[in-house]
Amino acid sequence: MRPSEEGFSLIETLVSLAVIAGMSGMLFAAISAHAQAAGRVVQKREAILLARSLLAQATMPEGPGQLADAGRWRDFSWRFTRRTVGGGARDTTVPLQRVRIDVMDGTTGRRLVSVQTLRLSQ
Repeated sequence: MRPSEEGFSLIETLVSLAVIAGMSGMLFAAISAHAQAAGRVVQKREAILLARSLLAQATMPEGPGQLADAGRWRDFSWRFTRRTVGGGARDTTVPLQRVRIDVMDGTTGRRLVSVQTLRLSQ
């Protein structure tokens, strides 16, 4: 063997390092995207639990501890709206209210979840 044919050349080593760096960069990007998606799922789950809890409180009879029209909890803000349904001139049905809870991200204001139900008007 001639001395010039032994081992790896500097170019071959640099190319292999560049390939490894590119592959590790793609791997880190995929892991980061997965972690962000998992964080959004956790945030959405907490928003749903909050909305259901607020909706349960909003459908209770009016009195002490009545739900405010808006509020904040941890990283969320929420809005409570109610609107009378029916009640026209010929409407003889039971008066109802549509109760709606919107839960938003407290920092961005983006709506995460909205739940609604009907309740008897007080």
